[in-house]
Amino acid sequence: MKKLAVVFLSLSMLVTLVVPIGLEAGNISKVGYIDLAKIFDQYNRTKNSDSNLEREWKDKQGEIEKMKGAITSLKDELELRSESAKEGKQAEIDKKIKKLQDFSKEAKDELTSKRSEMVREILKDIDDTINEYGKSKGYDLILNERVLLYRNKVLDLTDKIVKILNDKYKK
Repeated sequence: MKKLAVVFLSLSMLVTLVVPIGLEAGNISKVGYIDLAKIFDQYNRTKNSDSNLEREWKDKQGEIEKMKGAITSLKDELELRSESAKEGKQAEIDKKIKKLQDFSKEAKDELTSKRSEMVREILKDIDDTINEYGKSKGYDLILNERVLLYRNKVLDLTDKIVKILNDKYKK
């Protein structure tokens, strides 16, 4: 029962906030929407950044494979050693395994951090471009299509924004 009351109260507040906006809707002359995911995916900066991160990851994987190879060689040597010599070799192997684990974790963390920063910068670039476009073309509202229940394709600005971003990125 309390949940129903909270939902009703929330809807009442929403109607209270939206109705005045609707009454002034006569003042809204230009509306558009964008598909943010499509813009992000088709933006050349995103593609280039992803390609660079993928190249870095492959480089890191190459280093990881070299480290694994060295550990495998040490394990092969370990089997050929006497019992007394095995202890020292095992300690060396354990040290290399720890180094491999640390390197692998650091590489993943570093690339995850770079990816997060890249996404932040790209989303800011997209946001700035949408704001500039909206102001320069006289839009009153530009919405993200994911929150729309119905949309007329004529109002879709996605391709225009992608073109502007990619043209600007070339420079």
